[in-house]
Amino acid sequence: MDENRIGGGRWSPLSARMPRRDFLRLGALGAGAALTAGAWPLSRPWLASSSCPPPRTPGSLPFPNRPAGSLNCDLTPELANIDHIIVVMMENHSYDNYLGVLPGGAARGLDGFTLGGDGKPTATQVDPSGHTVRAFLAGTPCQGNVSQSWVASHEAWNHGAMDGFLQGSSSWAMAYWDQGTFPFYSWLAQTFPVCDRWFSSTLCQTYPNRVFSMAATAAGLISTDTPPPTVTPPNGHIFERLDAYGIPWGCWYTELPTPGLFGPPYVAERQGRNFFGPFGAPAATVAAFKAACEAGTLPAYVLVEPDYQWGSEENPQDVRVGQWFVSQVVEALMSVPKVWERSLLIWTYDEHGGYYDHVPPPAALAPGDGIGPILPPGVSDYGDQYTQLGIRVPAVMVSPWAKPGFASHTVFDHTSLLATVERKWNLPALTYRDANANPIGDCLVSSGPAPFATPPTPVAAPLATEADSIACEQTGSPLPQPVG
Repeated sequence: MDENRIGGGRWSPLSARMPRRDFLRLGALGAGAALTAGAWPLSRPWLASSSCPPPRTPGSLPFPNRPAGSLNCDLTPELANIDHIIVVMMENHSYDNYLGVLPGGAARGLDGFTLGGDGKPTATQVDPSGHTVRAFLAGTPCQGNVSQSWVASHEAWNHGAMDGFLQGSSSWAMAYWDQGTFPFYSWLAQTFPVCDRWFSSTLCQTYPNRVFSMAATAAGLISTDTPPPTVTPPNGHIFERLDAYGIPWGCWYTELPTPGLFGPPYVAERQGRNFFGPFGAPAATVAAFKAACEAGTLPAYVLVEPDYQWGSEENPQDVRVGQWFVSQVVEALMSVPKVWERSLLIWTYDEHGGYYDHVPPPAALAPGDGIGPILPPGVSDYGDQYTQLGIRVPAVMVSPWAKPGFASHTVFDHTSLLATVERKWNLPALTYRDANANPIGDCLVSSGPAPFATPPTPVAAPLATEADSIACEQTGSPLPQPVG
């Protein structure tokens, strides 16, 4: 999330930042403002040509000749062995920022950084003063200040030129990390399928992208505001779909549940049934998730949420804190064979956080739900009525049924989570976005034994805690010097 810039304006190191703890209190206590609708027509099809079939429509079923809410293992062999779909969505990092120098990535065909003769990324960007900044290895697990506001993200994208990452952010936008900081993440991505065409759903901040991941629309949002809004997607959201067809779901959260964006009453009414938390400490969240696995009560669709103030990897947090949390969730899942053998865990990021990535995101269908981006006066829509995918983010598929070391080049975004759930249980689509998104299938085997029936032994993540992120926030991170 980025509280420094909302619709527009230049990033400034002096910008005020609300403490996350205060933000969470506001999120828990205030219902916020309801969004109003504006009329927006359906935009161009999903990279469609005249030879393509018409797009699927909202409310349509993946398998229209089968009952809604039914399992169709004959039509979904890649999902036939999956009973639990688990999402661990962290915050604010691009693919190149985390996986751009993944060991062995190029040999697998993964699209990371181009390396020069010195073995370092050649990517550069020019800042507003005309200085050239080359991608650089961050010498610290702390982060400097970068922006992924609507304006900064569209400037970075620049209609596909991908040359404006320093126009609305500091030089920290060109930082990246490697396996020295991320031994566990590196192991995870070297072992399991990596999706190098997984994009965020819209060119802006956390809330719009997380709403897309649940409702296949941002319902007018372009920013992460305080107090949080109460979002009412016109076509509903995935949890309502699951409830309607008796499919269990649950959210284990440390402080703030993402579905809380549908309003505090929504969470309060379902606390103890669908919502488990707040646990206050990441280790307690993991312990509760593991207990559900061991008790055999883990539902079909699951969110496991980090500490968003200190351990989600948003700047200026210590990025190792989030890595430790993800490692503990993965290890907890792997430690319970009866659940591991029937699970798919997706590790990804809500948006790019302002960090550089070199792959232009594709165009997208507008959701078609009657609400386009609600912009402050004077802020351009850049021709984007939610008709542009956001910057690429890391995504790794963790499952006993995953193809070992597979590189997927299929275009995914966060509505692919919805498309996968809908394909698994033949649920009606929410908007044009999830109706036409690619489900996660090419990363999984469709027949034969599970490649990871016996879980591989993870590389340990170094323990990092709230204290490390507090130290990062107190000390800050110096800006790198431009190279030209």
